[in-house]
Amino acid sequence: MPKLDEKTMLQRRQHIVDAAMRQFEKQGFGGASVDDICAEAGISKGALYTHFPSKEAIMLALIGQRGDTYRAINASSLAELEDVIFDLMLRGLSYVDSRLEMEAVTIGASNDAVRAALIANTELWGTRIREIVEDLHGAGKVELVNGADPAEAALLIHTYVLGRLSHQIYKTVNLDAEARRGLAITVAGVVRAKS
Repeated sequence: MPKLDEKTMLQRRQHIVDAAMRQFEKQGFGGASVDDICAEAGISKGALYTHFPSKEAIMLALIGQRGDTYRAINASSLAELEDVIFDLMLRGLSYVDSRLEMEAVTIGASNDAVRAALIANTELWGTRIREIVEDLHGAGKVELVNGADPAEAALLIHTYVLGRLSHQIYKTVNLDAEARRGLAITVAGVVRAKS
């Protein structure tokens, strides 16, 4: 069999990640087997193992993709930043989304690679939000309130998002309005747009 080029290898790898995500959504990470992922992707176990040594390695790829999304966060106003955070982390949040996030954290408790990837993403998210708040503050578009600095603002906003994720795991209804309101209250507690 001829060796595949790098582009084809990346496409197949992404195909496996997408199939795994569908299975994780249906059954949770713990419930989805390698056989289930292979069936979803229409591939053999050997093909899966060519790209990923384990199911946890697929989880690491998913975490890495989330990190890429965090790197791309950008906003030119406080309202835009709030919209980006809501759209990226909270809009349409479902039990499935929350369960996968919490499963990743649980896996990270005993898997050093997953824990390191989650920590890296948390730091990346916090750094990116802090940088945006600093830029908006430096441009005179926002002011920090209640003695908060940009790093504290990012941490408090992230803490709200994580709390909402953990709360949603117990709910099966759409709570977008509630999540949006809570995010607005949290943001207003640390930073506000200058008039």
